[in-house]
Amino acid sequence: MYIQIQELKALGFSKRKTAKVLSVSRDTVSNYWDKTDEEYTAMAEKVKKHCSLVKYEQVILVWLHRYPSMTAAQVYDWLLEHYDDVKLSERVVRRYVGNLRRDHGILKTSNPRDYEAVDELPMGYQMQIDFGQKSMRTPYDTYVKVYFIGVVLSHSRYKWGYFLDRPFCSTDLVDCLDMCFAHCGGVAHELVFDQDSIVAVSENYGDIIYTYEFEKYRKLNSLSIRMCRKADPESKGIVESVVKYVKGNFLPNRFFIDIDILNQCFTEWLARTGNAKVHGTTKKVPAEVFELERAHLRPILPMIDIISSTDSISRKVRKDNTILYESNRYTVPLGTYHKEKEVDIKVEDGRLIISQVFGDYVIAEHPIAIGKGKLVRNKNHCRNREQGIDELFAGLSSRLGGLCDNFLQEIRQRKSRYVRDQYGLIDKLVQEYGLPPVLTAVAYCEDHDLYSATNVKDALQHLAKQTTREAAPSVLPIKLVTNPDVVTVVTQKRSIEVYAQLGGKA
Repeated sequence: MYIQIQELKALGFSKRKTAKVLSVSRDTVSNYWDKTDEEYTAMAEKVKKHCSLVKYEQVILVWLHRYPSMTAAQVYDWLLEHYDDVKLSERVVRRYVGNLRRDHGILKTSNPRDYEAVDELPMGYQMQIDFGQKSMRTPYDTYVKVYFIGVVLSHSRYKWGYFLDRPFCSTDLVDCLDMCFAHCGGVAHELVFDQDSIVAVSENYGDIIYTYEFEKYRKLNSLSIRMCRKADPESKGIVESVVKYVKGNFLPNRFFIDIDILNQCFTEWLARTGNAKVHGTTKKVPAEVFELERAHLRPILPMIDIISSTDSISRKVRKDNTILYESNRYTVPLGTYHKEKEVDIKVEDGRLIISQVFGDYVIAEHPIAIGKGKLVRNKNHCRNREQGIDELFAGLSSRLGGLCDNFLQEIRQRKSRYVRDQYGLIDKLVQEYGLPPVLTAVAYCEDHDLYSATNVKDALQHLAKQTTREAAPSVLPIKLVTNPDVVTVVTQKRSIEVYAQLGGKA
């Protein structure tokens, strides 16, 4: 590495070009750039301390072969845990583990998540909301951080947004939603949010606790809210793309002068670019589709011809396990993205045949869709989400003796997105309170039409307090005096004549 860097330096290469040619970081190039041969030799002698890890090499190799996803940081921690004589830094271990992986061909594996395409939602059904922030340069060569809210209608991909020069709070969110609904002329039937602190306080096993200001606004406008699950931003991928689009197209290389000027420029950008260009997925102009979708919004309260071919064409499998053909998306079985990065497609008798690149195995087959921007799905390619729920239901029903099946089914219907959390909480309550109290609490909830695991928990706590009060004694027991000095005290008695004399003086 040192010799290669010095050779490129002698040829007149810059540090940036040298790093690019050698496929290393600029920090590495800078580390060797100005070193003399003597300095490099001295440094190389210090690097030999890596050899002190040789005696642990076989142990580390066993770990890496057994756990391919193991990180160098965990290797370092395990060495400290099992061997007291390890005195090296974590950086040295990280470099040594990297060399072992390269020399022995041990690739670092992971368990990637499988994605599947989502059906296009009907007009006016869903609106997704998310927040973003970015630092902008001012004319005075300083930087200011701006914050913005992004809103998009899932069907038309019509976008709206607003900027602030400070972080958003719940009141700002309410004001922005008012402006957005007024601009769109209505509100979608479902609003999708991330678990942001200005929207929700706690997910609470599906009984979401919203912030005070947002809860008032939600009830006033009868909003239907869908909260993304924790650490699952992909479930609102449309608005995530909008935030990325704003950061990558509108904000770069733009000076910040005033927040009002920024919002005015953003409105013009939306009309000129954001909503005026053909969308990459739907192949339609968002502004044009929005004019049709506007009529499907809920009013707010006052305040191609396909030519058959036998020649196969290669296509890359997308992350959501779909392939593109004639501007439409066609699904492949879940997990194909991680197994077959590329597939062959061909059209026969009006059907799209998707097969392996090497081999005649047919992966999927679809009828050719008419139009553009459509998702053609085979239901067999979707994961069976109900199978795991059925197993949870059967296990919990067995623990409850089959006496609460109606209650569990009602929870499954009313809180389908949180049914795992609901069942988990009930199972936890059975372990904590026992079966009879839980059955009593469930019966109480059914009588009062309270179908939620959190209601069962509240009922158990209430019944426990009531039982404690009933068991408490009504009369406090008399505490006997056990001090012998007190028991033997003799009270002084006076003659009645003494009191008579005192009365005569009065």
